Amino acid sequence: MAKYGTASIFISQWLYGFRLLSAAVLGFSRMGVKKYFTFQLISCVIWAIICTLVGYFFGATIKNVLGDVKKYELYIAASVLAAGFIIWFIRDVRKKKNVVNAKS
Repeated sequence: MAKYGTASIFISQWLYGFRLLSAAVLGFSRMGVKKYFTFQLISCVIWAIICTLVGYFFGATIKNVLGDVKKYELYIAASVLAAGFIIWFIRDVRKKKNVVNAKS
């Protein structure tokens, strides 16, 4: 933080889990509140714009690839429920098997 200063605010915005940690470290580094707030605000706005644009274009791409998703809603919902049930069932069977093996 001492070496990169304000650049560390921008860098930490993109690293998962470092946003809160960097705020604490920058607080200990005695960076001024106005300076920190200004650069954090600019960083957050840039981050929000980029993430929104990526989501928008990704969504548009998925819509173009899949076409009208409404046709597939029931199949998708049924598949998600079936997959969830199968995963739950397999875990439940394994857990019961482990309990039986532990008692033996």
